[in-house]
Amino acid sequence: MAATLSDTPLIDPIPVKDRVMRHSTVLSLCLIALCAAGCGPGTPKGRLPVYKVTGVVTYKGKPLPDADITFFNAEHNRSAFGRTNSEGQYELTTYAPRDGALEGSHKVTVTKIPPVPPTPTPAPVDSPNYVPPTGNQSTDPPRPKSEVPEKYSKADESGLTATVVKDGDNKIDLPLE
Repeated sequence: MAATLSDTPLIDPIPVKDRVMRHSTVLSLCLIALCAAGCGPGTPKGRLPVYKVTGVVTYKGKPLPDADITFFNAEHNRSAFGRTNSEGQYELTTYAPRDGALEGSHKVTVTKIPPVPPTPTPAPVDSPNYVPPTGNQSTDPPRPKSEVPEKYSKADESGLTATVVKDGDNKIDLPLE
């Protein structure tokens, strides 16, 4: 009778211990290569360098909490953003949190919009408080109004400018009146 493949015992010419070692070595080399690929220069290709910018925003002499600050660099068409804390202090972000802004001249805007109140839930139809909608009512909440003069929200009208320098202190306070 002829032998078939199922009758022949499988013999692996490489012992199990050697196979495990070979797989471990390959896996280790792959992990090292993957980790090394993540290492490189501090500024990724195509990004312009940024410099730390901090400051305090005041309105009528008092710190302005929860205000949004934008520095716009027209030369590179790039903005940096920040939000003030409860003491009116801010730090700017361009690429990563609190990394700063591009070097050069910037137009600056400051806005502070109060939180939008929740939309009230309409009363059920069978409720004595139910008021049927009319064609004149808007379902949109009113647009929130800035808590600082509107001019500060427009880069060309705010009158606020700042210069970010490569070597030096970029503490830029913004007093609003």
